[in-house]
Amino acid sequence: MFDVISIGGLTRDIFFEYNKIKVEKLGEKKSLIIPYGEKLVSESSFYSYGGGAFNTAINFSKLGLKSASVCNIGSEGTGSLAIEQLKKYGVSTKFIRKDKSLHTGLSIFILGEDNEHTGFLERGANNHLMIERWRPFKNTKWFYISSLTGSSAKLLPDFFVFAKKHKIKIAFNPGSEQLSEGYHYLKEMISEAEIIILNYQEAEQLVFTKNKKIPKNEKSLLTEIEKMGAKISVITEDGEGSHAISGGKTFHTNAFSKNVIDTTGAGDSFGSTFVFGVINNYDISYCLKISSINAASVVSKMGATSGLLTYNNIRSSKWL
Repeated sequence: MFDVISIGGLTRDIFFEYNKIKVEKLGEKKSLIIPYGEKLVSESSFYSYGGGAFNTAINFSKLGLKSASVCNIGSEGTGSLAIEQLKKYGVSTKFIRKDKSLHTGLSIFILGEDNEHTGFLERGANNHLMIERWRPFKNTKWFYISSLTGSSAKLLPDFFVFAKKHKIKIAFNPGSEQLSEGYHYLKEMISEAEIIILNYQEAEQLVFTKNKKIPKNEKSLLTEIEKMGAKISVITEDGEGSHAISGGKTFHTNAFSKNVIDTTGAGDSFGSTFVFGVINNYDISYCLKISSINAASVVSKMGATSGLLTYNNIRSSKWL
């Protein structure tokens, strides 16, 4: 029996640091200005793995839960090395599908001088997850569902139907493709979720597909999302901290300052740590605090999982 099965993507992440890239504001967004037709030599590089099914499964395992990962990878060496990495942390890989015709997803990030990252993404096998046997999935207490892309997204309603039938609780962290479908597509799934986790921009996007007249503030967004039916709704807001609502009661914790090296995986670490707290029946305020501590550690190191903490590490934090 698993405590939680993480469902989503897995990617090979490659980071290039190049401080000479210019950043200019074009309209409302900042843009990179890169010399055309030149070879750009990186100051440094870093190789790791990422994706929701990878990052959260490792975090759950480091926190002491029995976890497994569900994703689709290529059968080439990159995918095999990712499986070895998951096994190293005690994550079960029995549900990972190796696709013989597609390669493992790839992300190439360019890091500027402020350590913000711009990514080039190739979804690869992540777009084509297939479930050949559903029955083994009933041996878990929770699903943690993150972004599903391409044809993989078609499986999303099936996971909710299966979970309801087998009394499996769901933590839902919808990706951009799910959110682009809007509230009317997601409403039944959100109402079945135990927890929904969104960043501030995602919360706005979801709420405004239901009602564009909602004021743009945390309280209004939280109240509107709670009406959608999840038992606990969480909104993260980078440096402004995080917010949650349950049973009409709101909660907030500040972001904990750390030297930000790389923001990759911060959302996954926060969301999965919050779910760990709920699984252990900790109160919501405490769940927000331990999640913020773990996320602060993750952004202080390169890659999505290098900074993940054990629960004992979190408990000894100066911020707790």
